[in-house]
Amino acid sequence: MKLFSPIRKFFKETREKLSHYPMIYAIIGAIGIILLWRGVWHTADFLPMFFLDNRGESSLDYAILWDSLISMVVGFVLLLFTGLFVPDFIGSKIISSEIKAEEKIAEKTEAEEKSETKRLEEIEKKFDEVTSHLDEHLENIERRLKDK
Repeated sequence: MKLFSPIRKFFKETREKLSHYPMIYAIIGAIGIILLWRGVWHTADFLPMFFLDNRGESSLDYAILWDSLISMVVGFVLLLFTGLFVPDFIGSKIISSEIKAEEKIAEKTEAEEKSETKRLEEIEKKFDEVTSHLDEHLENIERRLKDK
């Protein structure tokens, strides 16, 4: 992973610099999204021509394929460069839960959520008991100090 460290650092520094110029940041991000999806679209158009229309003939124009692949790669790099690829296409909820070392939201079952809620309620109840007990002790201490 040491190979990716300088690349990650470069992308992070670039995102920090771009965050000061939101319009340019948005334009670069929009161009990246458009190029990525343009490449996907053109590849999807090329593949049926390749598999269905190529009956032993080499009349296909491979420039279309290269054009679409280059569009996808440039769009992908722009989205990584701006930091928009991961949140837009994977989802920020999953990322934030992974960062916090929690389970993925999709993997939690209702039973786990209910037991977790019940456990939190029990902890809150114990906390209230402890604080009320401490309040009683403080009142007793205050009374004793007043009596002296």
